[in-house]
Amino acid sequence: MNAKGELELVFPTEEYKEQVEEYLQEFLDNGENEIAGDGGLDELKDFDKWLEKIRNDLSIETIDKDRIPATLYLTVRKSDGKIVGNLQIRHFLNEKLLNYGGHIGDSVRPSERRKGYATEQIRLALDKCRELGIGNVLMDCNKSNIGSAKAIQNNGGILENEIYVGKELVQRYWITLKKRYADQYVGKRVKKSEQKILSVNEKNFVGEIYFYNFIEVENKIIVPNGKCILDNNYKWLEFYDYNSKVKLTSIYNEKNEIIEWYFDIAREIGKENDVPYEDDLYLDVVVTPSGDVILLDEDELKEALNKMEITKLEYENAYKEAENLMNALKGKKDELQEFTDRFLQKTIKCD
Repeated sequence: MNAKGELELVFPTEEYKEQVEEYLQEFLDNGENEIAGDGGLDELKDFDKWLEKIRNDLSIETIDKDRIPATLYLTVRKSDGKIVGNLQIRHFLNEKLLNYGGHIGDSVRPSERRKGYATEQIRLALDKCRELGIGNVLMDCNKSNIGSAKAIQNNGGILENEIYVGKELVQRYWITLKKRYADQYVGKRVKKSEQKILSVNEKNFVGEIYFYNFIEVENKIIVPNGKCILDNNYKWLEFYDYNSKVKLTSIYNEKNEIIEWYFDIAREIGKENDVPYEDDLYLDVVVTPSGDVILLDEDELKEALNKMEITKLEYENAYKEAENLMNALKGKKDELQEFTDRFLQKTIKCD
């Protein structure tokens, strides 16, 4: 069942005391003494103490020593205000949570299961994870819990492995929040635009080019160095090579003059529902109109490693890919410009 739009996440307050107590009792009456992602409600069994605890859990300054800051939400049905589930988002991982627990723990009350609520509350939780700056989300569940596994998979969960925790076989899933689709700007910032997809099979490039003509934008984008990369009548060409780990975006102004060439280092470049995407791996390389080659976002890659959202191997591979790319680009600005200008003119002319 599809419950999209039916639920909202609410941080608990005193007004939910009676509902939370009734919510806990339903699990206990159903013979369930542990509630995943409940912030200790099943252990404390005291609303006031629990509320104080989850408030303290929000910050590293107030949380108990050796624990990870976390935010707990009640999942509330909009139509009647009833609590149908709960979830907890850990702000980052440690070795213990990397092995078992992950970023998100969640539950749906017994009487409200099989209604699509688990899938929807995970979707809402992922939005909160984005707000926290989490780029790659780890979730796990017992292999025997088919409903939970399906809800994770419905939100893009990719199974990494299965491990035993005690006698239970646990599945570990990763959900990337760094996947960027070619049509991501449709309806965002942009009032009026034109898009085209061009399939290419040439010696230097085999894949698809997604063309944007941003006819009218609501808010221009100016990057930290003061350069404008999105404004009225700007044009972007995004080059998706499905056998590569690099996505090129060439950015042109309203006069069809190059602003910059922007290369994203990716885990993967692929296609879903006929829409190209790249799963970003933080590092980026920029080539300026004068031919300077610049490496960006090393701090983001390092932070992702420290937060255990990427592995050491992924960290090293990102640098290796960027280094190879930068070496290949040195002194090749004119060739790069000829290549992208040619496709700019081709996409402008094609029907």
